Amino acid sequence: MCVFFAFLYASEAPKIHKMRELNHQEIRVLKESQTTQQGSADKKPQKIIRGSTHLQESQGKSPYEGMDNRPKDTTRQIQEEYVQNQSWLYGTSVITTIFLDGSIKRSYGILLRDGIFLTSANMVYSEEIYARASYAMMQDDSSIPFVCVAQLSIKALDLQRGLAILETSAYTDTYCNPRPKSYYHDRLYSKYWIDVFDNVLTPQGVVYSPTISELNSFMSKRTIVENEDLNKLTMLETNDFKGYKYSYGKGFYTRDGKLIGILASDLNGGPKFVQADDIAHFMCELQDKKILQKDYLTPLCANLKEHQHSES
Repeated sequence: MCVFFAFLYASEAPKIHKMRELNHQEIRVLKESQTTQQGSADKKPQKIIRGSTHLQESQGKSPYEGMDNRPKDTTRQIQEEYVQNQSWLYGTSVITTIFLDGSIKRSYGILLRDGIFLTSANMVYSEEIYARASYAMMQDDSSIPFVCVAQLSIKALDLQRGLAILETSAYTDTYCNPRPKSYYHDRLYSKYWIDVFDNVLTPQGVVYSPTISELNSFMSKRTIVENEDLNKLTMLETNDFKGYKYSYGKGFYTRDGKLIGILASDLNGGPKFVQADDIAHFMCELQDKKILQKDYLTPLCANLKEHQHSES
């Protein structure tokens, strides 16, 4: 039996190379980067906490805590070499959840339609400690480092499946402060959401997934799946987040960018692979229970049920 929870909680000098002229957005990102470096110059170094399957003690309250600093001697041309041209990279997020005791959990997430996010349930929920806030950090093809874009709240949890749905409770600036929705937000949310109903029908021997570069940007990683057994993906350990053994919330994709599934958690907190078809059923169950009310789900869920009946 699936257990659902539906609730909301309140938020609380580089080396210069001759290149083409920077556009307005690139200049803005550069200025913000310089401001961040200057503002943090006098701060004492903090212990790196880049996510964990267990709660870790931390006094920091910034979603950026524990993320590696970007190399200073880099150019946009060098940065672009890290980023492959797959649009699903821009539908990927790093979700940072800060709990009331100051501890942090960090995982991958996937942007779905209408500003909702999908991730692994164990990374945004704890039976013992309430989450204070979650933040999504993303990038698009106009800026390389991912930046804070939204504050999130939990919409639904299915601990049996190991999945969590979060919704956007506020748009943010790059420092995670609330701000009105901008063109940047609108472009991300309308252009790069991932379709979980576009099912992959054939077995996959090669899959693609995001990983994090030294520049705090997403890049594509190719993985060969032994005997086309997707459950073997749960055995892949990661160094994406220090102190974090598995890539919870990470999506895996086909060569042409279709979602195959994500790495979620079982009831014991261990890794399990949840295929896109099961994610689609999860969303349709939420719609049936009126927890997730989205008009676009009505025809999609009807088609899913019809297809399911035709196979039975």
